Amino acid sequence: MITVTSAAGHAGSHVVKALVDAGFEVGAADINPAVKDLPGIKQAFVGDLTDITVIDEITKASDKIAYIPPLFSAEEGLIGKTMIDLSIKNGVSQFIFISVTHPILTTLLQHVEKRDTEEHLIYAGMATQLPYTILQPMHYMHNFDPKRVHDTGKYENFYASDGKLCYVDPLDVGEVAAKVAKDPDTYNKATFELVGTKKTYTPQDLVDTYNKLTGEHAVATHIDLEKFLDENNFTDLYMRQAFKHLSDTYSKWGLDGNPFVLKTLLGREPTTFEEYLKREIK
Repeated sequence: MITVTSAAGHAGSHVVKALVDAGFEVGAADINPAVKDLPGIKQAFVGDLTDITVIDEITKASDKIAYIPPLFSAEEGLIGKTMIDLSIKNGVSQFIFISVTHPILTTLLQHVEKRDTEEHLIYAGMATQLPYTILQPMHYMHNFDPKRVHDTGKYENFYASDGKLCYVDPLDVGEVAAKVAKDPDTYNKATFELVGTKKTYTPQDLVDTYNKLTGEHAVATHIDLEKFLDENNFTDLYMRQAFKHLSDTYSKWGLDGNPFVLKTLLGREPTTFEEYLKREIK
């Protein structure tokens, strides 16, 4: 069984679906009890990954791990290292780390945490020969929610209106994860940057693309970061700081990359933002 962590989230649920569709017996772990309702899974684990007994239970029950870190956790580094160490101790045969693009960027708090986890995994892989693969997805397309834009008539963003980002479809990431899980020898000790779009998009570019497809007249609006955090009830101090890092980085530099690696892994062109919208709007 291959178990996906943070499986009830946007990215995790897509990875679970891809693995189920590929014929795997899939475990799904999350602090959210909704993880039990994911279609096709063999086993659900409901628990907090800051609890070592939860990580021990997951790694004992699983042959493979697809580790997606919990979102904005101050203990992310410790969780990742413990997940790796207990995977080795409990005989996991393959470890797939779904990290983030450009983990070397020190201006992004959650990227640094993943960089440290990647380093620990590489050292552990050399020391124990644990088969592993690191996947580094770009900013996910699901951060633009067409249903919300339709319902509200606007796309709110907390970084500068001229901030330019590349994107990746979470379904493409799930497809790659399933390929890697099927062939651990071919992909062992590899690190793959998963960028879906060569083009970068400002918030207005995203809305313009949406309006062109739907005939609607949605607008892109900037929301003050503190107001955004308060309105979404993001009270955790680490989460608030991580969002500040995101806002500052996206506003000053944006975030981009090259889709060649993802195209090669998929054996086709990655999903475009337009194709993502057409699928989600249906």
